[in-house]
Amino acid sequence: MIRSANFAQLIDQHTHAMQATPQPTLNRRHDIDWVRTLAFLLLIFYHIGMYYVADWGWHVKSEHQSELLQTLMLLINPWRMPLIFIISGMALAAVERKFNARSLITMRTTRLLLPAIVCSYLIVWPQAYFEAVQYHGYTGTATNFFLNYLTPGTELLPEMHHSPLGLFTWNHLWYLFYLWTYTLVFIALKQTITLLETPVQWLVKRPYLGLPVVVGWLVLIELTLPPHFPKTNALVDDWYNHARYFSLLILGYYLFRSQAFFQKVADARNWFLISAIGLSVFALVIKSDAWFWQWGRATPLVILVSAALMCIFAIFAYAHRHLNQPSPVLRYMNQAILPWYIVHQTITIVIASLIKPIAFGPILEATIVIIGTLLGCFLSYELIKRVRVLRAMFGLKNEKRTRDF
Repeated sequence: MIRSANFAQLIDQHTHAMQATPQPTLNRRHDIDWVRTLAFLLLIFYHIGMYYVADWGWHVKSEHQSELLQTLMLLINPWRMPLIFIISGMALAAVERKFNARSLITMRTTRLLLPAIVCSYLIVWPQAYFEAVQYHGYTGTATNFFLNYLTPGTELLPEMHHSPLGLFTWNHLWYLFYLWTYTLVFIALKQTITLLETPVQWLVKRPYLGLPVVVGWLVLIELTLPPHFPKTNALVDDWYNHARYFSLLILGYYLFRSQAFFQKVADARNWFLISAIGLSVFALVIKSDAWFWQWGRATPLVILVSAALMCIFAIFAYAHRHLNQPSPVLRYMNQAILPWYIVHQTITIVIASLIKPIAFGPILEATIVIIGTLLGCFLSYELIKRVRVLRAMFGLKNEKRTRDF
């Protein structure tokens, strides 16, 4: 363990390093704001899809399940979370120029860690409750379940215990815990990250060299870590996810600081789109056909990783070309999207579970769940932004004015 005095000294050193690091002149990036908003909206719809997709386990499941939906979600899966972590790295690059290390830790703690902890207890528990009802035969009251959820040593439903904390789970809020942790790692490694900036930016300006380096690194992670460290989303033992997600976050950090990347991908946007479509279809075939894997995993993984990156770069390319302007909707969603993300999965599961006994048809049920989720997110945010305690609980700034990057 690092002693507190040594840790404070370490932070002071990195505070000085961050202040001394030359910062490029960066304008507001409305295109990245749009990509961030749309990426989290896609995540909301993806989680609604998890209620209906065939053969995939989730906290609760509908009686109406779709294999066609599975195909669509397989196309999205390889790049949806990598996109979010790349955006997170870009956001980190945008804010680190405004904060020293101590201030950055304080800001990230209040806007990420505090909401993650509080909302895991107060917002996530209905997800665990309805999972207990559907899969574990729980017949007690929601109030009794909630009280046991708050009790670390509870003996209720031991099969649902994920840790010594008992029934407690962070479910979809794992991302907030990971992003806060990665902020600390970023600060600790800031001097090394700064030293690598020049060669990395040299590669960014030469995508014919830089892209193979990124693909090669991500393929190396895929080849070496999953057999030993399967993904858990549990933070402490999730080394495969840490390797790829932190790598993508640092990639986003470097890309945001590049003066050339966004214009280059925007100029080649049609090429990226065609490559994304072609490689994604090929990747879908590869995933479903064992023939491609009989000579090893390296070549199929190169295609799968390349497909994901082409999709991500195509998104940034078209956003930079068409969405790099302010909008009242964007200003609203910049502030709203974090509370929407926090509450959406609980709203989806509560609505889906409450209407399930009515046995609606698949189209009507899905319509109710989708509209109910979006409306619930909207109304939740409208309440949250008006109550100071709730603003703090959901990671919002005290002032009500919204800003872009």
